[in-house]
Amino acid sequence: MKITVLGAGSWGATLAMLLSDNGHDVTIWEIDAKRAKDLNDRKLKPFEAGSLLPEGIKVTNTFEKFNSSDVVLFVIPSDYMRSTCNLLKSNGVCLQDKLIVSATKGIENKTLLRMSEVIESVFSGVYNNIAVLSGPSHAEEVCRKIPTAVTSASTNFEVSEKCRALFMNNFFRVYTQTDIIGVEVGAALKNVFAIASGIIDGLNYGDNTKAAIVSRGLKESAKVGVALGGKEETFFGLSGAGDLIVTCFSKHSRNRAVGEAIGSGKTLCAAQNSINNMVAEGVKNAVSAYEIGKKLNLELPIINEVYKVLFECKNPLTAVNDLMMRVPKQE
Repeated sequence: MKITVLGAGSWGATLAMLLSDNGHDVTIWEIDAKRAKDLNDRKLKPFEAGSLLPEGIKVTNTFEKFNSSDVVLFVIPSDYMRSTCNLLKSNGVCLQDKLIVSATKGIENKTLLRMSEVIESVFSGVYNNIAVLSGPSHAEEVCRKIPTAVTSASTNFEVSEKCRALFMNNFFRVYTQTDIIGVEVGAALKNVFAIASGIIDGLNYGDNTKAAIVSRGLKESAKVGVALGGKEETFFGLSGAGDLIVTCFSKHSRNRAVGEAIGSGKTLCAAQNSINNMVAEGVKNAVSAYEIGKKLNLELPIINEVYKVLFECKNPLTAVNDLMMRVPKQE
């Protein structure tokens, strides 16, 4: 199939290579014209852990490939989803007749919309054509063809099956389901708890503390997901517990690294600079998660403390103490 991938970051480049290896005709769209040219000329590696893009993949900054594509894959920072969709629409791109796959994890700050909802809000009538691809899948390992399992979710089961057929191979296993709400909420919130886990590392606490963050964080994620219309069982699968575990413990996790820097005493700005200004989605999503909790009157203690540490300059040690000294309750 003809596939256009939006975004030439580490995950976008990795998925583009996977799709190309699976026999598809792949073009990457990169918003930065110079970077697109450098990638196309093979002067620039798409990410540190990977290799040069295969010659068969073309990189472009123009819009002519979109309308001839069968599939459009979004792999861009969540903060830019709406502006990118608006840019595509203003340049005559039509998505109504295409399979749309979102591999972007996040919840928009102002509207509190999931990424599939943002796409639908710009390209009206496409929601049932959207599949979300999510799960424990660091680019640094997928590009090395390390066995990985993810999930494809869509309100339209046939669409989730089509997405699986695109990506699945002998090292990248794809499951299907229809709870797109639960999958997207789990994908967004796990980055918030990864920051919390990194803070634990920065404070030099141990496995006990991190296990508490992960298990109680899973509970908070499920609480938000169910309140928004998702299914609780989704959070015990790949896009919930699976992605949460890998993000909270992995050396590859940008969000955990940002948290570790904050736990060791750095400011949020310095912590983000410490990952070379790469995107740590959990920072923005902490705002969305906090606002959802307030809007729906949900008790989300870890999310609330992460928000206060990030944006209200609360001391991480105080935040941990306040979590530990909350009123005793049943699990």
